[in-house]
Amino acid sequence: MPAAFVMYANFQGIQQILVPVQVEALDPPGKIANIALLTMLCSVTGVLGLTAGGAASDATRGRWGRRAPWLVCMAAASAFLSISLGLQRSLMGIAVFYGGLWFTLNFFQGALLAVIPDRVPESRRSLASSIFGIAAPLGALLGVNLAAMAPAERGYSSLAAMLAMATAAFVIFAREDACLAPAAVGQPRDVPLPGRRLRMNLRLLQSFSSRDFSLAYAFRILMFIAQFSINNYLLYILQDHIGVEHLPGHNAQVAAGVLNSLRTTTTVGAIFIGLWLANRTERRKLFAQVYAVGMAAAMVVPALSPTWPGMLIFAVLGGLAMGGYSTIDLTLMSSVLPSKNSAGRDLALLVMAGAAAQFVAPIIGGALIKFLGYDELFVVAALITLLAGAVTFFIRGVR
Repeated sequence: MPAAFVMYANFQGIQQILVPVQVEALDPPGKIANIALLTMLCSVTGVLGLTAGGAASDATRGRWGRRAPWLVCMAAASAFLSISLGLQRSLMGIAVFYGGLWFTLNFFQGALLAVIPDRVPESRRSLASSIFGIAAPLGALLGVNLAAMAPAERGYSSLAAMLAMATAAFVIFAREDACLAPAAVGQPRDVPLPGRRLRMNLRLLQSFSSRDFSLAYAFRILMFIAQFSINNYLLYILQDHIGVEHLPGHNAQVAAGVLNSLRTTTTVGAIFIGLWLANRTERRKLFAQVYAVGMAAAMVVPALSPTWPGMLIFAVLGGLAMGGYSTIDLTLMSSVLPSKNSAGRDLALLVMAGAAAQFVAPIIGGALIKFLGYDELFVVAALITLLAGAVTFFIRGVR
């Protein structure tokens, strides 16, 4: 949990606060377009990182295991890139280091998520999913509030230090068994060597031939397109749509921290309730469908009431919806994996839906804000969320 917690703190603190503040300081009139371009760049590097993280750790053999070496390397690389990003004073510099950081953080995520099918028996996957589910909002709470209160350089360096320490603690105190080369454990000699196997994993991506896997991917990409269309512009929504004069302390960064705190509280509470329910039913699709209805309802509120109280209701309803779904997220993903032999790669592909959504979301969000307005942004995001819920009805291998 600490490693996942700090990973999500880095993602959310940097994406929601630190980079938008940096970009606005350099070019206030062009902030919407610049954030859209940076987010699209990071979606590409994020997809590459997630895919490489799962596939590379699947293919790795050594005394330190499959996942641990990559977690250590990517945590160190992420810390360096994060600190360097905080020192940039040009859009080009931000683009280079932001894109590189999103590659290494997503590589880290791909290797970390693969720990679940490696070590957790299927009967306890809901618990593991809940742990990751709790780590996400708590990490966002820490990351966003730290970024809101700390100057840019200190915010970046603090997040980098926490990632390095949490990763060190994980690989030391939750040690992975050695994973020997195939020949050393008596496997056939024609098993591909790690380098060749990695290239095959990256090239084939045959998992999409599975109907349920493809539908689960579609559900996740639609879900994240809707979320990121709003979240990527949260700071600007508070500044320009709600109005700084209506925010606590007349400060959009403080207001963003308040919203994340409120959403985290409701998310964590909903996770405990959701876990209790998940242990009493095998109907996993139902959780996804309830999430879609609940999140869509949350997204409509700021369109109907573009006020600070409306944003608070949005945070509460969104937190409840996300918390309920988080209890079965990894369980649902694990249930549609085509092969245990490529679990790391396939889980990374499903998680990659979030990174892939980052390519589409800024186009949708930026265009809606520019040509229609913030109200329409919330309404379209709600419709996309309902479409995501509808997709799950066609998944056959999960109840």
